[in-house]
Amino acid sequence: MSINIPESDSISYNEFIKGNPVTVRVEASGNEEKYMKGAKVKVRHLTMEATGEIVSEPIVINQNEGKKTLSIIIEKKVPTEPSF
Repeated sequence: MSINIPESDSISYNEFIKGNPVTVRVEASGNEEKYMKGAKVKVRHLTMEATGEIVSEPIVINQNEGKKTLSIIIEKKVPTEPSF
């Protein structure tokens, strides 16, 4: 599953790449289960792509004609340095 960050929102993508959580809106038409907390996602912005994870439960912010607009928080999982 992929989430597209709009061209006009480079700030959110840059924050995501740094490992900070970012709130995004997605359209779901009947299959919102795939947007549950813990789901892995590909995040795209312009020609760039990175892997992340949904770290919040989806919140329905709008529902119209069978389509739901969900608000979710995504985060890039930054590898941690091993501690010795």
